[in-house]
Amino acid sequence: MNDHIPDATKMISDTPRMQSAILAYRHAGFANIWKVGCDIERELNVANERINRLEEENDALRADLLLWSEKEVK
Repeated sequence: MNDHIPDATKMISDTPRMQSAILAYRHAGFANIWKVGCDIERELNVANERINRLEEENDALRADLLLWSEKEVK
């Protein structure tokens, strides 16, 4: 049994950048939250593009490996 009660001041949000935008710039309101959200979305798009390129490269390498292994068997 674990009697440990987590320290609420040390808990990490699942959206730390949005949380920071809300807490640090309350006076800026919606505009700052919108900016942070747009920045995060741009980063996500770049990451997804990279993932797609890596998947394409991986597929090409697998196809090359398959061709190579078929040549070795013959």
